[in-house]
Amino acid sequence: MIKIEIADASLRESEQIYEARLSFKEKLETAKLLEKLQIDVIETAPIGEAPADAVFIRTLASTLGYSAISVPVTLDKQNVDRTWDALSKAKKPRLNVVMPTSTVQMEYGRQMDTGTALQLVEEITAYCAQICPEVEFTSVDSTRSDIDFLASILKAAIGSGAKFITLCDSVGELLPDELSGFIASVYEAVPEMRGITLSLHLMDTLGLASAGALAGVESGARQIKVSSSGKSGTLSLEQFLNVIKIRGETLGISYNINDTTLQRTSAQLAALSGAGAAGRASDDASKQVEDAALPADADIGALRDYIGELGYEVSNDDLERIFAQFQEIARGKMVVSRDIDALIAETAGQAPPVYQLRNYVINSGSAITATAVIEIVKDGAKKEALSTGDGPIDAAFKAAEQILGVHYELEDFQLQAVTGGREATGDALIKLRHNGKLYSGRGVSTDIVGASIRAFLSAVNKIVQEERNAL
Repeated sequence: MIKIEIADASLRESEQIYEARLSFKEKLETAKLLEKLQIDVIETAPIGEAPADAVFIRTLASTLGYSAISVPVTLDKQNVDRTWDALSKAKKPRLNVVMPTSTVQMEYGRQMDTGTALQLVEEITAYCAQICPEVEFTSVDSTRSDIDFLASILKAAIGSGAKFITLCDSVGELLPDELSGFIASVYEAVPEMRGITLSLHLMDTLGLASAGALAGVESGARQIKVSSSGKSGTLSLEQFLNVIKIRGETLGISYNINDTTLQRTSAQLAALSGAGAAGRASDDASKQVEDAALPADADIGALRDYIGELGYEVSNDDLERIFAQFQEIARGKMVVSRDIDALIAETAGQAPPVYQLRNYVINSGSAITATAVIEIVKDGAKKEALSTGDGPIDAAFKAAEQILGVHYELEDFQLQAVTGGREATGDALIKLRHNGKLYSGRGVSTDIVGASIRAFLSAVNKIVQEERNAL
């Protein structure tokens, strides 16, 4: 019998599809259900700038025992260090070096030439192998890659310590026999593949992903990536397991999955992933927490209990900063779990801010020039500035820079609603460039200008803290 491993990528993919995003509690419940099903590998989203990302991986590392936890990393040592710091306590940790290898994605999506890509793959994979017992290399869009370049990248990854290689049919257009032919060509070009575990990540565009996975197993694959969310287009967990359950014995394929709980657990997973689109968990316990608004007059103890029910653990300093922002938001709307998620993502794990927003007044309209008056506190001292600008946010940033005495280059600025309706909480993400480096900041407020100013100061505080630490 050929024994295969099942890797579930639904937690990773839920972060890539806005409508499918899960709350902290929903992600944790999903991981617990997958482990109960005895999924071999649970793949999470990469750790980004939000402190909550690392908090979730640490929580997962202390919670799971059976399933391996695979976390994607970029071709950057700082990202690897940040990821390993959160993952290192897991019983079965795995670092997953992810890189597109097709020309269209590598050159146009990443602006990276082949020589640079090869060097970085060798360097980062070797670095991961030094600190983590299991390292995976994922070739995104493998089936549309130049075979010679793909072979050189895979040889570099294996030679640098990767024990798992994932090949992706990212567009899902290969027929099963075409996939078998592709795998055969990879084995021929990379004989070193015989000594590692081949994994397949197949999109189900043509409805043939299950047949492709079976053909892949026959051709040498020993790990298949699936998704329980049903929203990403990846081969469905329930669909593939049902195929193996029915035909596995005749095909000589087995797995470790707990079949007795498959149907019920799949229904629970589907309910959770469906809840992500609406921001609600459908099981009774989760639904009560997700639906419950935190009263505007809640004290800091009630906030701590609410945060705990959502699955978070925060320090006393973080709690105090979250409480201050909660009080501000609660003056204008009901505060629900999504608001608290956003506040924790902005606040948890951050160093005490050097600059804090105290007040702001904005005047703007179609017939007047936008003006902003900003009051910022630094080391207990209040400073105020007034500026005009091309719109209220530009005016606010210029006023803040008058107080700071420094101009920062704005590299990226994004706004999105955390909750729905007219009283939606806004989540701002800003990236500032300073001395050739990028610094990101997040801000949350019911007012988009307030959220933007908070995000701006969050990034500035990172710059200031780094400069102080360097002294």
